[in-house]
Amino acid sequence: MFLQNIFKTFVSKVLILFINFAVLTLTTNYFGLEGRGLISIIMADLAIIVIFNNILGGNSIVYFMNKVGLSRLILPAVIWIILSTTIGAFVFSFLHTQQSYFILLPLTLITSFLALNLLIFIGKEKIQLFNIFSLIPPFLLLIFSLGFIYLFKNRTVNGYLFSYFLSQAVVFFISLIFIRKYLAKKEIGISTGVVKKVFGYGWKNELSYFIQFLNYRLSYFFILYYQDITSVGLFSVAIVVSESIWLMAKSITTVQYSKIVNLDNPVSAIELTKKSVKLSFYATLAMLIVLAVIPSWVFGFVFGKDFSTIKQLLFFLMPGILSIAVSNVYGHYFAALNQMRVLIVKSTIGLVFTIFLSVILIPLWSLKGACIVTSVSYLSSSVYLFFAFYKTNKNLTYKEVSELPESEYLNYPESLSK
Repeated sequence: MFLQNIFKTFVSKVLILFINFAVLTLTTNYFGLEGRGLISIIMADLAIIVIFNNILGGNSIVYFMNKVGLSRLILPAVIWIILSTTIGAFVFSFLHTQQSYFILLPLTLITSFLALNLLIFIGKEKIQLFNIFSLIPPFLLLIFSLGFIYLFKNRTVNGYLFSYFLSQAVVFFISLIFIRKYLAKKEIGISTGVVKKVFGYGWKNELSYFIQFLNYRLSYFFILYYQDITSVGLFSVAIVVSESIWLMAKSITTVQYSKIVNLDNPVSAIELTKKSVKLSFYATLAMLIVLAVIPSWVFGFVFGKDFSTIKQLLFFLMPGILSIAVSNVYGHYFAALNQMRVLIVKSTIGLVFTIFLSVILIPLWSLKGACIVTSVSYLSSSVYLFFAFYKTNKNLTYKEVSELPESEYLNYPESLSK
């Protein structure tokens, strides 16, 4: 079932990849470097707000769903998302004057609510529903974007953003039909004790995600500061292309996380993680080799002549892409066992390298420097996770775990440090 779910998720993500590339090609050819750069900055701001929204509405839902019940989690999550988005959209619209509060607010709200529904499917191990509802939004985004460009002759970034909102909204309302059966209306409410537990888990989990996101996207803002919005556009496309290589890795970690949070046997969780690491490494390496042999002219043909230099940037990004594909498997293992300190340290290590090297290499080597910064950041955090996993679990046997008291057994690997 594990491999079957991975395969189904992989197929879904392959389809999503092709659709996203079609959308990416559309935006690069019709909006150019400046338009693509503006979209990248807006989506980066949106993603940061979503991370804060996920303190009560992200992986916390998956982790606690089968422990306290979805009905006791949903109302606090919805209220938190609304408050967090209202404040976050105001802050970023003030910091980045090129974007409107009334654009960022609805985009972030609908993205967060749809993400919440998708996580509920993961928590219930409804991987097929998760895959279906993950596939439809990019497909609709492509359809709506084509409609705006060719039918309404609206070839602006705002037309693209409205298409994005519509695609998210349609799928959100359809997914609600399937979510309703998991909710017991009489139990919906707010429990202070539950909120406190969820917040305690959520802020540590999302702090790790936030720091890691800065590792992924902080270079955009350094490039914007040292270069210009067109350079952000070129770099962002290189990042999107390279991160598409995480296709199999993301499929594996989605299923792995869903499985581990519902496992009672820590030995099985460890073995599942080791198996997932091998799958992720070989699959990602194979895809990187394919990417490496694609001629440079293909990128210019697909994305437009302004993007023909992407190939040389990709080579600088490849080492980091491979390392993250593997280390994210370890990261999902620790997240599923509520070992957030490990993830926070991992992300912080990468962030330190990102900030320190960005102020040196980006002014010196421009986009090549940004790519080197990205790879070094990924590699440094990945090395830490590798050693953390094997240090925590070395010399572990099934007999040793089975003899632990129940309170320690259920909190493994934290109990090993006592």
